[in-house]
Amino acid sequence: MSSIRQVAKSSAVLLLGRERKPRKILRGLAAGYRICVSPCDNLGYLLGTTEPHLQRVIRQYVSAGDTAYDIGANVGYVSLSLAKRVGPQGQVFAFEPIPQTFDWLEKNVKLNQLDNITTLMVAASDRPGETTIRIPESLSMSSLVWHRNDPSAIELPIKTVVIDELVKTGSVPPPQFVKIDVEGAEGLVVEGMRGTIADCKPILFLECSEIGRATTWPLLSELGYRCHAAATRTPVKAFEQYRNADFLWLPSHSR
Repeated sequence: MSSIRQVAKSSAVLLLGRERKPRKILRGLAAGYRICVSPCDNLGYLLGTTEPHLQRVIRQYVSAGDTAYDIGANVGYVSLSLAKRVGPQGQVFAFEPIPQTFDWLEKNVKLNQLDNITTLMVAASDRPGETTIRIPESLSMSSLVWHRNDPSAIELPIKTVVIDELVKTGSVPPPQFVKIDVEGAEGLVVEGMRGTIADCKPILFLECSEIGRATTWPLLSELGYRCHAAATRTPVKAFEQYRNADFLWLPSHSR
């Protein structure tokens, strides 16, 4: 972070305080909603500066009445942004398996009295049941695949679901847009929704890691998707360019 930005952040925190409490989102897609955060940790949520490339993608590809999945919802900032775009006739399904984080997610949904967000305290994966998630010092870095050799990481049993099964049984409707940010487990998520992706061709916004790239690249390519760097929209045509960043995967029929 530049010295100017650091000074600006310090000044904003001094003005707003450090307490985690309901605060109004001032700018960005979720402007007007409220969210329980500390400006010290999540000032970007309040100013609308968090993940600007994701906000641009949502503005372009998510419309009123759509169904969107927020897989790896954290405290719900992206879910709130999606809810604003899909409107009262649309639906957002927010997947977050960590109980402590899920509690904040639910609080933020209830704080805004939103009926178009459904919260699920589960992890999307390639098989249903239970598994272990590892929680390092930062809750936001919790992962199904990372931190195996970190003795300080806390291991927590969580429930897993398979998106294809949820769609097939009617538990959730098929999506038009899916955001996946699951700290290395994106390959498991995509494998578990292969049928839904093939049948429904949703727009996919995917944070890709070194681990997940080996699964997501061939699977999505085989299904006729085109990959673009999310921040620049530059086409990604080689596997070697597909690593450790946010990517936009578009089905062949999309604009």
